[in-house]
Amino acid sequence: MRGCSRRSRRTSDMTSIRVVIAWLRTRLWLIPLVMSAFVVAVAYLVLFSSLSLGFASLSDHWWVFSGDASTARDLLATLLSGMITMTSLVVSITMVVLSLAAGQLGPRLIWNFIEDRQIQILIGLFVATIMYTLIVLRSINEELGPDRVPHVAITAASLLVVTCLFALLFYVHKLARAIISDTMVNKVARRLERAIAERPMGRSARVGGPLPSGSLERSISIDESGYVQWVDYAALCRIACRHDALVTVRVRAGQFVVRGRKCIELQSGTAVPDDIERTIRATVVIGDNRSPEQDLEYSIRQLVEIALRALSPGINDVFTAAAVVDRLAAAMERVGRHSLPPAEHVDERGTVRVLADVSTWEGLLDAAFTRIRQSAARQPAILVQLARRMADLAEVAPSDVQSHALVKHLEVLRRLGSKLDEQSDRDEVEGAASAALERAARASGRPG
Repeated sequence: MRGCSRRSRRTSDMTSIRVVIAWLRTRLWLIPLVMSAFVVAVAYLVLFSSLSLGFASLSDHWWVFSGDASTARDLLATLLSGMITMTSLVVSITMVVLSLAAGQLGPRLIWNFIEDRQIQILIGLFVATIMYTLIVLRSINEELGPDRVPHVAITAASLLVVTCLFALLFYVHKLARAIISDTMVNKVARRLERAIAERPMGRSARVGGPLPSGSLERSISIDESGYVQWVDYAALCRIACRHDALVTVRVRAGQFVVRGRKCIELQSGTAVPDDIERTIRATVVIGDNRSPEQDLEYSIRQLVEIALRALSPGINDVFTAAAVVDRLAAAMERVGRHSLPPAEHVDERGTVRVLADVSTWEGLLDAAFTRIRQSAARQPAILVQLARRMADLAEVAPSDVQSHALVKHLEVLRRLGSKLDEQSDRDEVEGAASAALERAARASGRPG
């Protein structure tokens, strides 16, 4: 029991750290704020060094500013005005790009832009340069003698502005690529692949471990409405070990819960303290939005949203939808190979302490392809693409359960193909679905 508690505590601490990091990653202001504070400190340090440590001799070099105080103030004022204008331009460009992205790719994908570390650093560079130039400008008055002008600090301000000019070019290039659908599809797909790779290895089915005995049951409700962002299974395991209990969680990350819903059940053979409900309730993090930390369907739904937008009558971009289908198929192959998080969490003795509601491969397959198939009911190119990718998945499906799920989707595709208006389209879709069913049958060892 003690070992279980130590291990669970370490895992719980890591869980808390990951939740905090995930929250900080979505704050667009954080890195600019840190960079600005750092640059302000550097500005005062450079000013002090220029005036106190004999850096005046550096003004003899051609690349170091060597003017008087009046010229220095004029230069810094010009640099400051230009940087404010440049930053305003960056904000304006950003708003235009976000508007285009929200219309073509979906508003929820804006989070991918906000979380982009390069974007945060570039905005931080612009803001930090303004802060640095302002601090240096305030330190100079026209009555300073030539030996009291901070030449190094002024030169550094000029170098920062030049750096911002090149950063602006990179920023425009990055934003131009950001509104290309293929770029966003690849970015979300890579994020989904990382999320799959970071999931703990396990089996979503019951592993058959012994259950703790107990007849005292208590149902625990959620005290607020919202999306489940995180369930701290390590903390639940620690609580269950402490009271020799079994905790059953009826919700998982990504699901919406209504206040007062009984989401957690506690079964114990002994009396438990009255405050245990508050302790257990704190292990479920509820928020206004879904979070990708434990929710595999988060990135899947982002890809699906891109496909649905592409298939809408106003856009009608079948190539983007086909690219999404390819990426989703690759992700489902990785999910089947990597395995899903366990439905049971056991202590060091092998006793089951937590029963979790987890995603299944079949459920993820439905989330990935069902809505695309429904929106593409009159798009034979996408129906054919779905059939081909599902045939590929059937050949690598590690279990009969997964093969049956794919066969179910393929049969629906074949029926949709038979309802198309053009005979050539019907033949193409039905042929692709039938060929995929034959490949699935051969892969599973069943007669075609």
